Parts: sequence; structure tokens; C-alpha cells
Amino acid sequence: MTSKRIARSEDSVISYTVSSGTGPEVFFLNGAFSGSKSWHKVLQALPTDFHTVTFDARGRGHSPSHTDYSFAGALEDVGSVVSAAKLSRPILVGWSHGATLALRHAATHPGTVAGIVLIDGAFPIRVFHEKAQRRIRHQYRLLRAPMAALGALGVLSKMAHDQAAELVVELDEIDAGLIPDYQVLDCPALLIVGSGPHPGSPSQEMLLMRSAASTACKANKLVRVQATVDSNHLQILRRDADVVAQAIISIASGVTFAS
Repeated sequence: MTSKRIARSEDSVISYTVSSGTGPEVFFLNGAFSGSKSWHKVLQALPTDFHTVTFDARGRGHSPSHTDYSFAGALEDVGSVVSAAKLSRPILVGWSHGATLALRHAATHPGTVAGIVLIDGAFPIRVFHEKAQRRIRHQYRLLRAPMAALGALGVLSKMAHDQAAELVVELDEIDAGLIPDYQVLDCPALLIVGSGPHPGSPSQEMLLMRSAASTACKANKLVRVQATVDSNHLQILRRDADVVAQAIISIASGVTFAS
């Protein structure tokens, strides 16, 4: 069984869902434009006793729209749900944008996170330089009408196309500075890396981004690549739900890494 709840902060209202399991706590952090429904297959693959928490970040799913879609605002939402759900030492599972959020939260809250699973994200490298940033902004201008329509239907986030473009650009800048986060991490981190293409990104760009997984592993002996899968960035939670679930179970079981 699950129950829907609300987390409130000074300037945001966040919808989240908690399962009735009494086992290990697992908190799922979504991709930039997705909501809690993206974790359906992964949740099905986990043992039923796990205590799971999913949420809709501001402007996604059942959470109302907002004027601030910055990374800082997203990180605030994560803290709000952790507090409201009374999570004591959860496993954080983040996909894409959510992977960077999971890493940053764990790095800035030592001793409070049991481990993190980072799915095709939180790669410590910058790949969107000036030319790529112009391409991204142009792509999102072309998506203005479909994004507005899908946002109104609740299929995608409610943010405007220009807000979405700036979110992507900002995330790349933050990812470029993640090495210190990896270095101070005091809990296990398992990376699941995709290998397929991503719509809107040249293949070389994706290869460069994912190659930085090795840099993350070199930064801290608690970090390792759990698996590299054939799925692309958008398919990975559906096609490799079992791989994600096994990584979560490994951390819950007290995985240790050889020095």
C-alpha cells in the first residue's frame, strides 16, 4: 500500500508518495522533466518490504508550478521531502538530473545517507560549451508548443521551454564541479551507465559525458560502476529496472568495496 502526502517549505508545495514497507528506506530522485511515475518498473522489481518514497518536484506531476526551477530550488525540494517523510538514513536513487541531486545531497549531509545509486547522470565533466548551449536553447524553442501542451496535460513538467533550456545548461555547469562532492562522499555510490544514444545530443557528446564515470571512481574508493547497460538515457529505468533494483539491494545489504 502507498499513501500520498504533501511536503511544504517556505515557497514550495511538493507531492510525494510513501509505501507501507518497514524495511530499508529508499528515496527516488527523478530526471529533470519527469515525475514519480518514471520509477514504476523499478518499484516493481524491489522487495515489497522496502520503504520507498517517490515525489513530484516543483512543476512536475501533482506538484504545482513554480517560478524557480534552479538546481538550488530542486535541492531544497529534496530536503523538504526527506524531512517531511522523516527519513533517517535513506538510500538515494537518482536518474539524470536526479543523480546530481542525490550526489550533492549526500555530499552536503554526511552521515545521513546509507548510499546512492546514480543512473546515467552525475558525470563530473562539462560537455555543453558555448556552441552546444546555443543548440540546446534552439532545440527547446522548437519544443515550445508541444512542451506547453504536454505540461498542461501533466505528461511533462509545467515549466516553459526557456526555463527547461536553462535547467539543462545549469546542470552541465554543476556537473563540471562534482569532483569535490565525490571526494567527500562518506557512503557507497554505485553508478549505472547507459550506452545508447540520447535524442538531441550527438553520440560523441554522450560518449564524452559517460567516460567521466571513471573520473568519479578515481575520486573516492567508495564509488564504483555497478553496470554499463545497452539502454539509452530515456529507456534505462524501464529496460534495466532489475539492474537498478539489484544496485539498491546491494547497498541495503551493506555492500563493501575492496581498497
